[in-house]
Amino acid sequence: MSDKKHKKKKRSKWQMARRAQRQDQRAGGGRGANDILQDDFDYMVRVLERWREPFEMDDERKVFVRNVFQTMEGKERIFVKNQLASRVIELILPHADVSVLQTFTKAISEELRQNCTDQYCSHVLEKLLILCCFKPMDEDKKLFEPWVIKMCRFLCNNFGEFSRNTYASHLLRTCIECITGVRIHEKKQNQTQGYDEMTTFQFSENKDLVECQELLQDRILQTDQDSLYDEMTSVVIQSYLKAMKEAKQKERLKPVIKFLSEIIFFNDPNYAYNQSSLRLLEVILEASCILPKLFVIISSKLFEGKLSELIKTRQTNFVVQRYFDFVPTTELFDTAYTEISPHLEELINEGLLGDILAIVKASVRLKSKQGAILMDLGKALHCKEDLEDFIMPCIKLTPVDKMTEESKICLHGSLVLQELFDFNKPIQVVRSLLSLDPKTLTSIFSDRIGTHILNRFVASETVGEKSRISLARRLSGQYVELACNKQGSFAVQKLWDAVPMKFKKTIVEELSKQERVLSNDQFGFFVYKSCAVSVFAHQPSEWLATITKNEKEKEMFKDIIGDAKPEIKKNNQMKPPEKDSTDALVKTGEEPPKKKKKKKETSYLDDL
Repeated sequence: MSDKKHKKKKRSKWQMARRAQRQDQRAGGGRGANDILQDDFDYMVRVLERWREPFEMDDERKVFVRNVFQTMEGKERIFVKNQLASRVIELILPHADVSVLQTFTKAISEELRQNCTDQYCSHVLEKLLILCCFKPMDEDKKLFEPWVIKMCRFLCNNFGEFSRNTYASHLLRTCIECITGVRIHEKKQNQTQGYDEMTTFQFSENKDLVECQELLQDRILQTDQDSLYDEMTSVVIQSYLKAMKEAKQKERLKPVIKFLSEIIFFNDPNYAYNQSSLRLLEVILEASCILPKLFVIISSKLFEGKLSELIKTRQTNFVVQRYFDFVPTTELFDTAYTEISPHLEELINEGLLGDILAIVKASVRLKSKQGAILMDLGKALHCKEDLEDFIMPCIKLTPVDKMTEESKICLHGSLVLQELFDFNKPIQVVRSLLSLDPKTLTSIFSDRIGTHILNRFVASETVGEKSRISLARRLSGQYVELACNKQGSFAVQKLWDAVPMKFKKTIVEELSKQERVLSNDQFGFFVYKSCAVSVFAHQPSEWLATITKNEKEKEMFKDIIGDAKPEIKKNNQMKPPEKDSTDALVKTGEEPPKKKKKKKETSYLDDL
């Protein structure tokens, strides 16, 4: 038998709720969980178990939800305060009729202060607010407008008390979304599914909700310094700043950022020892990037002349990263980089690699200091002056003389190199990559982190077509090995899509020599199919027609359903797939109009 102790299996939510129910029954306490009948509790358990199973038809789900809420009729105030029942209500509420939502909003409006601070009811209230404000209801939205205004006004009025309460603070953050019309998506564990997708604001330009914005701003400006250091209050204010920034409400942002900066950061040098204050400062930097003059003031007071110390301190290191993420002008960036540049090697040695990435990304975004950063980075990694040996130290973010066989590709190193490909003139980086031997390139592109380097290389607007062909030629003799690797097969397909037809024939010719190996490999099979290796091996005259047809189909489906993955642009923003009218043409059986070929752009790298 093994001596290792087995970990106890974690109880599910409803198992914990059942345990809490039994404990409450033994104790005979007076909480809401005690008031729910055992039969009702058992019914809720069965509802939860049935909900986890798929429904064959939507009508079946609707009938099921209607029956559950009919069971709760007249006892809504009791059910929302029970752990398990409140969870069930959260799950099925998006599928309920308008009349059910009306019943719950009315029931919960009684004893509102107590309900807002209740451990379970507060979550139901939060979901009701989201449903009423962000779920499209057409004319029915007018039924909930008075309730939403009442709730938001009540929550904003009680900012001082509720912002420090564990449960009411979450409600306040949802209230901020409701008065601004902006959903703040954050990664949360055990988040109820279905609510994040609701983003269509129902009450645009509502004067009462605009008044709530002003009311909340006044309450924040009246907050005392001790409360601002409270973690929960800090998180609520962060939500306020994010929402106002997204809504581009500069007149709401400016006074609040000034107030917070003066109260906490300008006058208290010990702010760096408080984690909630540091998180708040990060969001202030994010929000003030749309107020460049205010960002300059914050920069001069907190960062100029202090960056070299802040960046080397673990507590404030991430704040400096956020500073570079949102620095709005080239002048500020140039000043900041001049101060930081002598310390790049020290940052690498200390393992503060996120700062290196933040600096490079800012350089790409602002198109500034790119040549200086490349040379300084090469110097910090102890590379040659011409950067011929730059690639391996860069992707491992380890100086040349400290690299060993055990040194692995690190995430930050891969991301830094990907950003360097988007520099205006990445010629030295490209030459360094192309100088690597085929075996080394294969090991990089077969790595789960390194494979993305090729993707960014072929997608870069500043890397010429001849450079992509040079890389494809450099990998000759390695395609079968790459194709039979999980990450390598992805790299082969990306490179295949990027090279012209003439070189595709060279690649498939190499692949066809080991047709059986590819067809029998779980990863190689995808390359085998997409490159039409079988057709080339047995019917070479038909291969070109097959490939051309496949590519046309790919293009057609791109127009209809969009790209599977969003395109990464130079400013690192994700571009959604563009919709087009090809849809209607396909439905009518007509062929979509042929697209005119774009004239190939020349690149200064084409001479490589």
